[in-house]
Order: sequence, then C-alpha cells, then structure tokens
Amino acid sequence: MNPNLKLDIFPHIFPQAFFERMKAIAEQSPTLAAQIKRWLHIPVLWDLEARLRMMERFPGYKQILTLSLPAIEFLAPHDQSPELARLANDGMAEIVAAHPGQFPAFVASLPMNNVPEALREMDRAIEKLGAKGIQIFTNVNGRPLDEPEFYPI
Repeated sequence: MNPNLKLDIFPHIFPQAFFERMKAIAEQSPTLAAQIKRWLHIPVLWDLEARLRMMERFPGYKQILTLSLPAIEFLAPHDQSPELARLANDGMAEIVAAHPGQFPAFVASLPMNNVPEALREMDRAIEKLGAKGIQIFTNVNGRPLDEPEFYPI
C-alpha cells in the first residue's frame, strides 16, 4: 500500500460537454446563470487540465469523481433530464478512461425527476460505463426521498 495515497471520495467536477450544455440552459435561468458566473472563477470545477495541474502538486492524490450541484432534475424537466444524465455520465466515464491514475472511478448521476429513466441510466452507467455507485441528493426538487415513487431506486 502506498503510504502517500490520498483518496478523495467526493470531489465535484463538470465534464466539459455537460458544462457547455448547462451554460446553454442558464441562458433561460438567471439563478443558474449567476451560479455559472461564480463557477467560472473556480476552474478546477470545469477545466480538467486545471484540475490535473492542481493534483500534480500532491503526490498520491486520487479522486473518485462526482457531479457538482445543481442536481440534474433541477436543470431540466422530466422529459429532458435523462439526456443530461447520459451526457454527464458519459463525460465522467471518458475522464476516468483517459486518466485512470488520477481518477480510479466515478459515481453516476441520475434524472431523479423521471424514475423509470433513472433506473435505466443507473443500469447503463454501472454496467456499461463502469460507475461504482450513484449520487442522490437529499431531495428531488423539494420532494423527500422517502416518497414511494423513489423506492425502486
């Protein structure tokens, strides 16, 4: 075992294609636009090369990647959120495949406002993309996770 190993299990990132789509969505959402303006000052959140440069400063530092807020279901209605989840998870899988030494795994994001599609995306992300788990926020657009609709997940 490497005595210098530091495994960060909850770092957030926006894969580039997902971040670009989120910026397009923000054109119709002043609240989201304000958040993105702030995030532009945090390049390690959306710029993979900036993140890799930061990580090089810490020998043995590795990250299990997770998508940052806002939740997928906050960004899009139920008929559009599955495509966003696929875009996010595909981007995460690409990052892990390109840099396995820095990013040994990722955790999938789901379109929680569309339970049937969330189940399909969970299976796809884990079985086909290699996600090691799923990330669920504390509520789904204000609805608690203990509502029966969410039990299958």
